[in-house]
Amino acid sequence: MHVLWRGDTLQRLRLVSGLILFTFAATHFINHSLGLISVDWMHEMQKWRWVVTRSWPGTIVLLAALLTHASLGLYKLAGRATLRLPRWELVQILLGISIPFLLLPHIINTRIAHVFFNVNDIYVYELAKLWPASAIIQSLLLVIVWVHGCMGIHFWMRLYPAYRRIFPLLLTLAVIIPLSALGGFAVAGSNVAAAIEIPSVFANLKVLTRWPDAAASESLAWLRNLARIEFGAVLAVIFGCIAWTYFARVAGPKVTVAYTSGPTVRVPQGPTLLEISRMSRVPHASVCGGRARCSTCRVRIERGSYGLPPPVFPEVVTLGSIGAPPNVRLACQIRPEHYLIVTRLLKSETAGPEDIAIEEADSAGVEKTLAVMFVDLRDFTRLSEKRLPFDVVYVLNEFFGVVGAAITEHGGWIDKFLGDGLLAVFGQRDGVEAGCRQALRTARDVDLALDHINAKLEAELGRPLAVGIGIDAGPLLVGRIGYGESVDFTVIGNPVNVASRLESLTKERDVQLIMSRGVVRMTGWIPPAALTDQVSVRGVAEPVGIIMVKRGRELPADVLALRAEEKEKEKPAAWTAGFWGRR
Repeated sequence: MHVLWRGDTLQRLRLVSGLILFTFAATHFINHSLGLISVDWMHEMQKWRWVVTRSWPGTIVLLAALLTHASLGLYKLAGRATLRLPRWELVQILLGISIPFLLLPHIINTRIAHVFFNVNDIYVYELAKLWPASAIIQSLLLVIVWVHGCMGIHFWMRLYPAYRRIFPLLLTLAVIIPLSALGGFAVAGSNVAAAIEIPSVFANLKVLTRWPDAAASESLAWLRNLARIEFGAVLAVIFGCIAWTYFARVAGPKVTVAYTSGPTVRVPQGPTLLEISRMSRVPHASVCGGRARCSTCRVRIERGSYGLPPPVFPEVVTLGSIGAPPNVRLACQIRPEHYLIVTRLLKSETAGPEDIAIEEADSAGVEKTLAVMFVDLRDFTRLSEKRLPFDVVYVLNEFFGVVGAAITEHGGWIDKFLGDGLLAVFGQRDGVEAGCRQALRTARDVDLALDHINAKLEAELGRPLAVGIGIDAGPLLVGRIGYGESVDFTVIGNPVNVASRLESLTKERDVQLIMSRGVVRMTGWIPPAALTDQVSVRGVAEPVGIIMVKRGRELPADVLALRAEEKEKEKPAAWTAGFWGRR
């Protein structure tokens, strides 16, 4: 099942009804924007919209969508065990609650007035009614509806990789449509307000629109107040249900849940494990908000799985999409009733929309073509033999500080530290070709940074620090390896072996940098024959073509130069520094 269609039946109904309402709102707001041109244009588009929205089928669909979306939203709110939610979800709920208070009176003034009081509620009628007396309230309604809908679509679509590619375009439209709608409303409203100051024009308008008389206006005002009161009563019942459920659970049986990295909590039975984490302030990833669409809230059941019912359809589909083993469950779907020990498999601070694709790699992993760089301090063991451990740690931290800064600056991430060296990976964000160029820029910056470190530490060390760098690129298995809280993402594959061998070879060849021919080919550089050679690498059947560079600063400037498409992407990137959220 497609990631966007996952979830139970009620979630899919809420999704479909929300999309219908958002489509109606979007076309309505685009209609508003024509007020920047003229009220006549607004009326022309309104005629075409009414062919659909005011037909019997259109009316039934819109009414069903409105009732379904509102009812299911309130039903879900009433069933929540805790209101400790991510900020985005709280904002969306608050916006959704506020909409009926503003929208129901507007519906009464338009559709209800048209159906029951024979009002011709064309644009000029509404503009005369709203501007300027209710302009602020109506503008606020427009913004709230639009933001609420855009949030829903964004947090639904961000699970889909293609969405991230077109996000800038959609964001532009999401800004332009409401701004132009507000502008059209203001311009057209001002024009109509100015026109009806002439008594004869206002009299003609009343005849044209069948303006409601005093009795009808009083009835409409009564209906508007009644709608607000009734919805307020519904909300009171909803929050009463939440409070009743809370106190009933507090007085009821309890369950103990132990997280392998701590803490152990004792809570009332009934909430899902995700809600238990939120109630207990235990950080727990959940990109989709607990709708069983993603698998970021998944946990491994270390003990107590016997007391859990088998997964239902939405959970089966989502876990099956990542090939999860039987002891892995979605925290948003299980409701513990017996003692449970669980391990959270994803860290909450790393499970954002940008990195969800790689986070979804489970023990089976995913294959990606990336660039790999090994960086190692030469002869550091001999340098550190006569030094105190504190001094050794200080030197290593100085070294790793400048190397790590260069790696993150150029879009890479540090996969692991290996004593006095490290393994870095490039190309996850921008592709392997860009990753190879990023690795070369990093090699240049590491070489230049050594001048600063050596100027600072050479007197203490007695000799300058030197490094060896090996770079290769190719298919890698990216996945989770380890046990318990020690599970972490890493890369495995032949390029890791080759890059490690090339780094070791730098000492034999008395150069700082050796890269494979494949890396050079992806950067577009044609090196002189004097820098090339072939070597045998253990585990690789064919000899590997290599290019040797004496110092990173000697790499050609045209190879290191940022290409046009990279200028906006390659920045000092907190995005990469925290990509895996492990350090």
